[in-house]
Amino acid sequence: MKRIPKTPIEFDYDLWISEDGKCMVRVKATGETTEVDREVMKALRNEEKKLRRSYDTGGASDSEDSEETQPSTVLSLDAVPEDDVKASAWLESPEKMEEDIITGLLEQEFIRSLTKPQLDVYMNCMRGNMSMLSYAKQNGLSFSTVKDTRDAIRKKFKKIF
Repeated sequence: MKRIPKTPIEFDYDLWISEDGKCMVRVKATGETTEVDREVMKALRNEEKKLRRSYDTGGASDSEDSEETQPSTVLSLDAVPEDDVKASAWLESPEKMEEDIITGLLEQEFIRSLTKPQLDVYMNCMRGNMSMLSYAKQNGLSFSTVKDTRDAIRKKFKKIF
């Protein structure tokens, strides 16, 4: 009997090349076997490889006469020794959320310190896309008034940040 390679349980097909070079596929659900062209075989093999990699980066291997061995990758934090967990940098998030949180809190404090006109200039000109000249025209103010307001905002900003 010809040996048909084992594939992951989650994969719907068994794939092999016969002794005479034909690409063969068996549908696991129905047991139906058919010959396919090389392009179909290539596509199915790529999908099988993706599936294997998705659950076993350490490389599961086929034993000669037995089923697949278990993945070598630890899939649960419960299985990691306590000392390894404490020493592992892989548990640390690559994003430094503390800095974002602190900046957000400082900005909230800064915004609370602004007067209503300062807050309006800050949100429209400094955080928004509006130029100071456009803001002045839109609100019936002189450019120098808006500029003075911006300067006052910058002073408060320097005190907090």
